[in-house]
Amino acid sequence: MPSFERHSFRFAKASLIFILSFILDADLLAVYDLVPLRSLEYSDSKIIRVREEVKYNLQVSVSNLEKKNLVPLRFLSYKVGKQDTFFKIMARTGMDLDTLSSVNQLASPQDIYPGMELLIPNMRGVYDSEETSSDDSNRRKVASRFHISPKFLYYDDQRKSWFVPGRGLPKEEKNFFYGLVFSNPLAEEGRVSSRYGKRKDPFTKKDTFHGGIDLAAEEGTPVYASADGVVSFSGSKGGYGSLIVLKHPLGYETKYGHLSKLLVPPGTKVKKGQLIGEVGMTGRATGFHLHFEVLRNSLRQRPVFHGHV
Repeated sequence: MPSFERHSFRFAKASLIFILSFILDADLLAVYDLVPLRSLEYSDSKIIRVREEVKYNLQVSVSNLEKKNLVPLRFLSYKVGKQDTFFKIMARTGMDLDTLSSVNQLASPQDIYPGMELLIPNMRGVYDSEETSSDDSNRRKVASRFHISPKFLYYDDQRKSWFVPGRGLPKEEKNFFYGLVFSNPLAEEGRVSSRYGKRKDPFTKKDTFHGGIDLAAEEGTPVYASADGVVSFSGSKGGYGSLIVLKHPLGYETKYGHLSKLLVPPGTKVKKGQLIGEVGMTGRATGFHLHFEVLRNSLRQRPVFHGHV
């Protein structure tokens, strides 16, 4: 057999095995089964496979090839290691920024930490946050908005939203992810006295998780809205003391605690940079400071704004 024929035969055989693996492998049939990913090495068989599936699915979904089917959506579960970064994980798995952040509901690349469980899908894409039910009408709406064939969409029963293969985040959501939406709530005043993450509790001296950042400043220092939003709470709440909570688009919230003055009532629409309160030490506090939190879908996120990452 001539050399070029041998190569063609080998290529055809390899392609057939690759395609049959989609059909015969049982874990592909279960959309939400989590397959553990232990390594990010390019030689790892699961990395090889997921990168091939990502490549194939991207070609089909981006080209909107009606006559072809996607490899069924499945997720791998990867535990973040000490040397891992968001961008390393993204590159090794064939993902992109939009997919990793949307699937894992991350607010910034700094949100990952050692031991965190990340979901890695076998296709690029994003979750749609507008349509939350699984009926055909919503399927058509999502397909029309993203300019994609309805048959490519997956409805996620756990998240109550649609996964859209081959599409990216809207500009607004990317702005949140890159820290372009929130500003320093004390403007240029104050200093970071306690960061987000593990720390020793100033009262109990035990290791605890600090769900925001503390910005030390003099009593009465103006506190400004970190982004456009609506006041959902303005009053006293446990250890937060006098607290203001603002709701923002895409499931985001910001909290401003230990205030000495509350200057906006619930229901008020506020603009980024608008005065909403003053620094104090109400509630559980050891000194004058602002406790500032960012949450998305009720989960605390690392606060990211210009000048603070």
